Amino acid sequence: MADLVLSELHKAYGGTRALRGASLRAAAGEVQGLVGENGAGKSTLVKILSGAVRPDAGSVTLAGAELRPRSPQEARRAGIGTVFQELSLIPDLSVAANLLYGIEPRVRAGRVASGALHAAARDALERFDVPAGDVTRPVRELRLAERQVLEIVKTLLREPRVLVLDEATSALLPEQVAWLFELVRGFAADGGCALFISHRMAEIEQLCDRVTVFRAGEDVGAGATAELPEEKLVELMLGRTVERIYPAKAEGVAEAPVVCELHGVGAPPRLRGVDLTLRRGELVGVGGLDGQGQAELFGALFGTVPSTGRVLLDGRELRPSSPAQALDAGVALVPEDRAAEGLCLTLGVRDNVSLGNLRRISRLGLVDRGRERALVGDAVRELQIKVADVRDPVGGLSGGNQQKVLLGRVLARSPRLLLLYDATRGVDVGTKSEIYRLMREQAEAGVGVLFYSSDAAELANLADRVLVLHDGVVRAQLTGEITEEEIVAAAVGGRRKEARA
Repeated sequence: MADLVLSELHKAYGGTRALRGASLRAAAGEVQGLVGENGAGKSTLVKILSGAVRPDAGSVTLAGAELRPRSPQEARRAGIGTVFQELSLIPDLSVAANLLYGIEPRVRAGRVASGALHAAARDALERFDVPAGDVTRPVRELRLAERQVLEIVKTLLREPRVLVLDEATSALLPEQVAWLFELVRGFAADGGCALFISHRMAEIEQLCDRVTVFRAGEDVGAGATAELPEEKLVELMLGRTVERIYPAKAEGVAEAPVVCELHGVGAPPRLRGVDLTLRRGELVGVGGLDGQGQAELFGALFGTVPSTGRVLLDGRELRPSSPAQALDAGVALVPEDRAAEGLCLTLGVRDNVSLGNLRRISRLGLVDRGRERALVGDAVRELQIKVADVRDPVGGLSGGNQQKVLLGRVLARSPRLLLLYDATRGVDVGTKSEIYRLMREQAEAGVGVLFYSSDAAELANLADRVLVLHDGVVRAQLTGEITEEEIVAAAVGGRRKEARA
């Protein structure tokens, strides 16, 4: 194992300069952090390391030898193992087939021995302390957190010299993050070189020995993590100080008009009956351990999951049996997996925003280009989407800008009930602050806002009220000065708690 050195890297996509002479050094035996806004060049650097793209200028060396992978296969052979932010798993293949793709045991006459494949997959998962479960299940049936764990194990199984983790914790639960950190520390202790990219400053502080900051394609600061507190990192990332990340919480909403009511909403067997009142001006958060009915609750409200119980929106009964019906009734959803469920990555920003608002921009069945330009222009301007041309494919944008495109499409519908499922996953602190502001503005404008977050700090600091689900029912309802510890304790303990003022 040896040091990884990236020197004066440049990369442009058309008129967009993603990297402008960026440099970074990651030492063997250490965990090197990399932070920056969405669009700062982090993902481009990862693509260069992993062989997905080639730099226009600059060099990469590993153990003193130049590294110029022309494909992901060459990068893997050189010892680069990458866990991508947008997962590389094949949805229709099984857990076992994905885990051992390209390194299958007992391949004869072009055929894989399924028994040996399944046994090897179970052994591999057990080796990394992951419950094997049914390794014949298609990956598309797994939850996002489970798919992320599978991607991590798949990468480590190939024994890389350099481990690149691009937002690898964004979909993980706290106990899964602890599991990953133990693996990464062990990898570095054995002489490996680890590059850890995250928008969660607490994770950088907890895991990394050193950290480098990118801004607008350049490295603008680096040093020991202990010498760069969170406030300094954020200032370097944004080029300015941030006075307040979270907007002020609402006051006096207890008597505000009701926007939405839930009475015994269930989606058996995961969701077993939820009662909730959403009032004008308040943000209501949903927390709890993974798989406690949160996805089913949001699916029931958006018409993707058959449900029982009663939902009233502005006093009218809401019974959507499909997303189309939910949208027509004024319900909009920002889903958990924007790449698979929210966006058409091969289409441009213009088309993605327009697709959800065709009625608004059409005349006599044809798209009115003037209306479309106004709609898309408003979304780009109001959400500060960084794009050279609105016709550019969304798949080429940073994760934060992709999320802004999705939000632009959703908000352009002027929903009455806004559902957000882990909407800030994998976005930088600046973009998070903008999303938080938009959520508060929507609530103050009279929109019902219900959001789920896997981040207890986000729930505690943003929500006016937090519902913690356990085993399909509300086990805790927290208001007032909410703390992370209370949320975690309620999620783990599963004890019913009454709301406190």
